[in-house]
Amino acid sequence: MSKGNIWSKSFELDVNHTPEQIWQAFVDTSNWKLWNSGVKSIKIEGPFVSGTWFSMELPEGDIIRSQLVDVSQGKHFIDETWIGDTLIRVEHRIEAVRLGLSKFIYAIRTQGSDAQFFGEGISSDFPQVMTGLAKYLANKVV
Repeated sequence: MSKGNIWSKSFELDVNHTPEQIWQAFVDTSNWKLWNSGVKSIKIEGPFVSGTWFSMELPEGDIIRSQLVDVSQGKHFIDETWIGDTLIRVEHRIEAVRLGLSKFIYAIRTQGSDAQFFGEGISSDFPQVMTGLAKYLANKVV
């Protein structure tokens, strides 16, 4: 892997939900497909904790295998995926802004020969995914 070929970007969205409500949507992997159109299904191989592996089936049938590398309950989780010699690291972070208002942040960092290609491709739908999560939470809370 080339240490000099790094690409990163982050996205933020304020939502009228508590960190706990957002966290519950994150750990409920079986329902990711309800708010993320890029997910057909998820198979998690254990509890939602650091070290656990999961496989995500994409709508076109490809399967991506990833690992939860850093999970801090109610605050964030980071997953890593290797595609060839490129490492994709995605952070999903929750921050309380004030009572009833939170911010969630999706940050991606890729490193390797195809860092920019994979980084741009994978993160291109992050704004839609975040909006989908906000709508899912709004419908679930009502």
